[in-house]
Amino acid sequence: MNPNTLSKVALWVLFIGSLVSLVLFNTMGTTAVETASGTQAVVQVPNFLDGFIFWADAVVILALALLVIFAIKTVASDPKGAVGGIIGIALFALLLVVCFFASGETQDFTRIVNGETQVIELFWMKAIDMWCYSIFALIGITVALIVLFPILRAIKVIK
Repeated sequence: MNPNTLSKVALWVLFIGSLVSLVLFNTMGTTAVETASGTQAVVQVPNFLDGFIFWADAVVILALALLVIFAIKTVASDPKGAVGGIIGIALFALLLVVCFFASGETQDFTRIVNGETQVIELFWMKAIDMWCYSIFALIGITVALIVLFPILRAIKVIK
């Protein structure tokens, strides 16, 4: 299969899967949650939080694997063209770091499901926030580019 076709298929799978997981993540249900004082309260939480965490982990691993594969293929076939890819990878890594630190204050999330206490640690809560923020940022950047490119071409700033 052509690398460009494979790349487009992978991007569409990641995009559609991320949108589906965001929709599922935002469907709320009630669950018992332990508060900081040790008491229990019933709160609205995502029904599919475990699925969202699993999807986020799977997507990050898949994205990193595809990134390495395509980087190796690009360097092998066009070393000069690989510079743009390396810059793209660096910008994406920078976006993830910024989104991770922009996620703000959070704490371990403890919930009780079917009588079993489950704890989602601080790092994973921040990683979920990072993933959501990076999706929002990438969608915003894409929309901005779709809007700006025709305008910049019309005023002949770019060819």
